[in-house]
Amino acid sequence: MTLSVAAARTSKQQRNNDPLLREGARGPAVARLQRLLEQRGVRPGPLDGIFGPLTAAALERFQAGAGLAADGVAGPRTWESLERPGRGAPTAAQRKGPTFTSGDRHSAIQNAERNLKLLGYDPGTVDQTMDAQTAAAIKAFRADEGSTVKGGALTASVRAALEKAVDGLRHNPYHSRVKPTKQHRRLDAATAQAVAKTFDGLPGVGEGVKGRAVKNIQARLKAAGYDPSRTDGTFDERTAGAVRAFQRRSGLEATGRVDTATWSALKKSYVYANGPTSPAQELGERSAAVKKSEQVLRKLGFKRVKADGTFDERTARAVRAFEKKHRLKVDGKIGARDLEVMKKSLGVHASPSMKRLVRNSRSVAMSMGGFNSLGRCAAGVSAAIQRTYGIFVGGNGNQIDDNLPRSKFKQVHMPLSKALKIPGLILTWERTSTTLGQRFGHTAITWGDGHTTSSDFIERFTTNNGRTGLKIFVPK
Repeated sequence: MTLSVAAARTSKQQRNNDPLLREGARGPAVARLQRLLEQRGVRPGPLDGIFGPLTAAALERFQAGAGLAADGVAGPRTWESLERPGRGAPTAAQRKGPTFTSGDRHSAIQNAERNLKLLGYDPGTVDQTMDAQTAAAIKAFRADEGSTVKGGALTASVRAALEKAVDGLRHNPYHSRVKPTKQHRRLDAATAQAVAKTFDGLPGVGEGVKGRAVKNIQARLKAAGYDPSRTDGTFDERTAGAVRAFQRRSGLEATGRVDTATWSALKKSYVYANGPTSPAQELGERSAAVKKSEQVLRKLGFKRVKADGTFDERTARAVRAFEKKHRLKVDGKIGARDLEVMKKSLGVHASPSMKRLVRNSRSVAMSMGGFNSLGRCAAGVSAAIQRTYGIFVGGNGNQIDDNLPRSKFKQVHMPLSKALKIPGLILTWERTSTTLGQRFGHTAITWGDGHTTSSDFIERFTTNNGRTGLKIFVPK
């Protein structure tokens, strides 16, 4: 009992000494606040003693779940609630944050109003007040996002969706690789004519305009990374917001209308190309071709490259490093020669199925001759292939190479010493020095240890001695 009383007194003394903290504060007291929030299951971001936006948002979530005023200020009642022993897991409200409805005032509402404006909606005055105009803007945003919720309340999920949409606008324009067609050229010509006209006394295409030119503009905005949320040919407020974001990042006046100058910049979001490197892949491109190149770079050891199809600074740095290493022109672009050398440098890497092929080949060999040849190498290799890939490949040792389906296996060229270091390759020789080998050749599967292969038996030291006409195949 004495200990409980002492603990209660200590806790009360601590609360009396706890300072009033709000966003912008720094120091040990803030670090303590952050630790308490973390213990309550409400993450405040880094435990760095800096009361920033993340700490403020976490505190508001905790306050809302604890039935306190969610003002983001750590006062006496908040400290008391945080320090109260025996509190369980955080409530749903603490995890997600409060919902704001008509008449509410809060800094989170002000942030949402700013985001709505950036996206092209009109929430009225940015005054951190939930009113009818803010609610209408939220409804419009929800509708454009495909939400089935019709209300205009500002929930945690709406705030998160707004942040995500705005974050998607904070980059320089991308461009996509597109194969040119006559339809593209006709549509571009029609768009150029449309943006040169005036609508409602204003130059260019803007809100309220409909048609194929608008549809082309929306497709180009999406390619540039400024998603207008629709590509149906109706120029709405969200399309105008996407245009303004593009204009700001392109050094143009942010009017929200597409005039000749804006179209001249926007049409560059399509790179009309005849192949993956014609023209060269470069900074700002987003395409399937870039994603494939990034996958190759990662396999070559450039692990900081994200294989997401976006040619960013990390990709450019990796390309420059590769070019320098291989004495290519160092420009940070992936041209035909760059890609050719990248693929050659990649070589052959064992896939999971190739490793299964080795295991199956080992099992087949042990069930047949073990470590002694039975003269049935093709049967052993064929059985291992069938177990692994479900494909029957017939023929003897010097016929299997012709019978391997080229849709599943590819011939590669390398010395035997290198092939023996890669597991799951299929080797075939036209002839060997034995009597049977003169007629039927030999075939085997590599283990990847630099010397062992298996067929109808396990050959621990595989060489070319007495064997001619080597061919090597890799499963695709």
